[in-house]
Amino acid sequence: MTQRRTLILNAAVLTGWALTLYAAWLLGQRKLAETEASLQLGAMPLFGSWEWHFEPNLLVPIAVGGLLIAALPWIAAHWRWRWTVLATALGGVAISLALAAAHSHPLTWTDIHHHYGDPIHYVEDAGGVTAFLETYTDIQATDHFAIHLQSHPPGLVLFLWAAAQIGFKGLIFENTLALLGAAAAIAAALAIARDVAGERLTRRAAPFLVVTPAAFWHSNADIIFGGVALAAVACLVLATGRRGAKAALLTTAGGLLAGAALMLSFSAALLAIPFLVVAVMRRRWRVILAGGALAALVLLLPLAWGYWWLEGLQTTRDRYYAGVASDRGYWYFLFANLAVFALALGPAIAVALARLRHRRMWIVVGSCLAAVAVADLSGMSSAETERIWQPFMPLVLLAGCALTRPRAWLALQLAVAVLLAAALRVQW
Repeated sequence: MTQRRTLILNAAVLTGWALTLYAAWLLGQRKLAETEASLQLGAMPLFGSWEWHFEPNLLVPIAVGGLLIAALPWIAAHWRWRWTVLATALGGVAISLALAAAHSHPLTWTDIHHHYGDPIHYVEDAGGVTAFLETYTDIQATDHFAIHLQSHPPGLVLFLWAAAQIGFKGLIFENTLALLGAAAAIAAALAIARDVAGERLTRRAAPFLVVTPAAFWHSNADIIFGGVALAAVACLVLATGRRGAKAALLTTAGGLLAGAALMLSFSAALLAIPFLVVAVMRRRWRVILAGGALAALVLLLPLAWGYWWLEGLQTTRDRYYAGVASDRGYWYFLFANLAVFALALGPAIAVALARLRHRRMWIVVGSCLAAVAVADLSGMSSAETERIWQPFMPLVLLAGCALTRPRAWLALQLAVAVLLAAALRVQW
C-alpha cells in the first residue's frame, strides 16, 4: 500500500469513526425525545452524565500515559517475552489507576463493593451457601436483589463471601481484584495472540492493549469477569498447540476456569467462539471435548445445592426485559452498542482493523468480533456495552499490530481516554 493510499484510508476510517459516534448521539437524542420513560442514560448512548471538569488530576493519566507511550513500544521490541508480558500487564494496571484517579467520581472505588461486596450478607441471611444457592434463582426473579445480582450468576458474591471468611474484604481487596482482572486479561490476550499469530505481531500489538479508552471503565466487576474468561481461553488455546502432559494440564486449567467464568457471567459463554475457531482449525477435538466437559462439571456442581445455570440464564433474560431494557428497545442499540464499542476501542483500532492483513491475527480478532456480533444480536445488551463488553475488548485491541509508527497512534488513544475522564461522570 502506497503512502498516499494509506493516508487516504486513515482519513476515511477516522472520519467514519467520528461520524458513527455522532450518528449514535444524534439518533440517541431523537430516541430520548420520543421515549416517555427514563432510559437512565444521561450521556446517551453512554451510561453516566456529561460534566466537564478540567482539574489538576487530569495530569495523572497524561503523565502515566506519556511514560507508557515512550517505553512500551521499545520494551515490547527488545525485552524477553516473559518480561514484556509482565511490563504490559503492569502498564495496564497503571493506566487504569491513573484514569480512575483523574475521573474522581465519589463512587468509582465503591462500585464492586456496592453491587457484589456488600450483598455477601445474603449468604448469611439465607442460612448459608446451600440455602443461598437453592433460593438464588427465585430471589433473582424478584426486585429483592440488586440489579447486578439479578443479571449474573452467584459466582462473584460467593467468592467474595468465601474471601471474607478468611479476612480478605473491603474496598482495597475488591478494587485489587479489578486491577488483577485487567492484568490477567492483557496477559491472556498476549498469550493467545502469540500462540496463534506469532510473537512478532503480538509484540507490536502489546502497547495497544494498555493505552486505550477502554481502560477508563476498568473499575467495575466486568473486567474481573474478562480476566477469568480470557485466562480460560488462553489455557485452552495453548492446549490446542501442545501434546501430552502439557496439553492435559492446560486443558484441565482452561476447562475449570471456563466453568468459573460462566459462574461469574453468562456472557462468558461467547468467548468460547475464539477458542473453538482455533481448536477446529487445528483439529484438536479432544481439547474441545475435555475442556467443555470440565466447564460443564463446574456448572453442574451447584445443582447439588439447587442452582441450575440455565434456569438462571432464563431468569436473567426475563428480568432484563422486565426492567429498563423494554424501554430502551432493540433496533437503536443494535447500532449504538457497536458505536460505543468503537469508542471504547479508540480511533487507532478502527484504522488498525481496516489495515490488518495478517490472516492468523485475523483469526483471533475476527473470531472475537463474531462473539461481539452475537452479543449485539442477542438483544441482551441495550446500552452499557462500554462495561458489559470489556471481556471482548483485549482480543480486538490486538489489531493494533497493523499500525506503523505506534507512538503517534497511542497518543491519539490516550487523548480520547483523557477526554473521557474530563467529560464523562459515571459511578463505575
